Amino acid sequence: MNITKESELMALHRAIIEAKFKESHEDSAIPYSGILSDLSERIVTNIIQTLSENGEHDEAKNWVSIVKLNEDWHGYGCIKNWIQETESWVDMSVEDKSQFIKVLCSPYQPSKHQENDLIEFGDRHWKT
Repeated sequence: MNITKESELMALHRAIIEAKFKESHEDSAIPYSGILSDLSERIVTNIIQTLSENGEHDEAKNWVSIVKLNEDWHGYGCIKNWIQETESWVDMSVEDKSQFIKVLCSPYQPSKHQENDLIEFGDRHWKT
């Protein structure tokens, strides 16, 4: 299946974000899913590409900036909660923690500073 219609891509994006970043989940695997993370990133990439191809360059640039993780957004708190709920955090290497955070944040992209802050947050929480 190849979805290239802008309205369908945006509907998928909204559905994934709503499912992924809600306060509680019936299926707790949703925020931790690498498949969903990859899919959400591909959808955003396709939205940007479709907007550019349709000559909507300002809107495409807007989407590029939208994917930067915003600490004031409610989803940032969700990400911190998921880190606190992940008992395997203590067994992860720094590289694994970094990859885990990218999955949790996806399709939003944390800056290196934010990534380090989230790792430090998890380490403080899980300090034994």
